[in-house]
Amino acid sequence: AFHWQSNVNVQHVGVDDMVLLSKLSEQSIADNLKKRLHGNSIFTYIGPVLISVNPFKQMPYFTEKDMDQYQGAAQYENPPHIYALADNMYRRTIRESNFGPVLA
Repeated sequence: AFHWQSNVNVQHVGVDDMVLLSKLSEQSIADNLKKRLHGNSIFTYIGPVLISVNPFKQMPYFTEKDMDQYQGAAQYENPPHIYALADNMYRRTIRESNFGPVLA
């Protein structure tokens, strides 16, 4: 089962991908990001775009275990993370043999 198929109440923790919000507005985006930040989730998708909120504190998001979890995984298989974005870009570059510049 994917992480987003759990029974976690999205009213309290927000949604991983904001395209799933029932109403997409400036306020609903801000509210979702605030909920996720309070739940120590600093990464959120809005479609293929990754949003990162600075928590202004040290977070344990950049471990070797995290790298291994995201390596080779589908983007939505795990919670949003910069490693998912990086791995996806790396695999796409290899697949398309496109070694041009990458904007992030």
